[in-house]
Amino acid sequence: MKLRRRIPMPFSLTIRSFVLASALLLMLVSTALAAAPVPVSGYEIFLGDNCVIKGTPATCGATFTGWTGVTGSGGWLPFPGTRGGAWSLQVNYTGQPMFNGSVTIVGGKWSFFFFDGTVLYGKVISGTVTWPADANTSIGCGDGVAVGEASLTLAGAGDASLTGCLHDLPKGAVIPPTVWGSFNF
Repeated sequence: MKLRRRIPMPFSLTIRSFVLASALLLMLVSTALAAAPVPVSGYEIFLGDNCVIKGTPATCGATFTGWTGVTGSGGWLPFPGTRGGAWSLQVNYTGQPMFNGSVTIVGGKWSFFFFDGTVLYGKVISGTVTWPADANTSIGCGDGVAVGEASLTLAGAGDASLTGCLHDLPKGAVIPPTVWGSFNF
């Protein structure tokens, strides 16, 4: 029987292998998440407070929350949705919500709690919400409904985005305002 002598691996090679394997795993996870839009529905539960951001009048802390799922045609789905999870989004924006207008999202935060135990969260970087000309015009989400998009960070895994619809005008006519669309991880 021939004995084999073990040659110790240099410590730096072990670290390098670990780092490369971790980077590959992170790329695979990021790629898998990037291919997974998650449909959502919910409500605007807080209109936000007046504030000033970099010298510009703004609204801070507008809060939206909801659950997973949209209807088969891509519209708002009542609670409890598809029972996949719950989400929350707080945004800061400049401009005023109004028909034939838009607001610019300038920051915020978000979180998503999946009922399988997965938790995702991050910051809201930027975005826009654009309203149609009037209550009888559609720009993709239905008559009188705004279209929104936001760029997000995904803690530990790069970037994400949010696209969707906001039905909040005419003021006081839609209580509470409804939202639907998808988180794109």
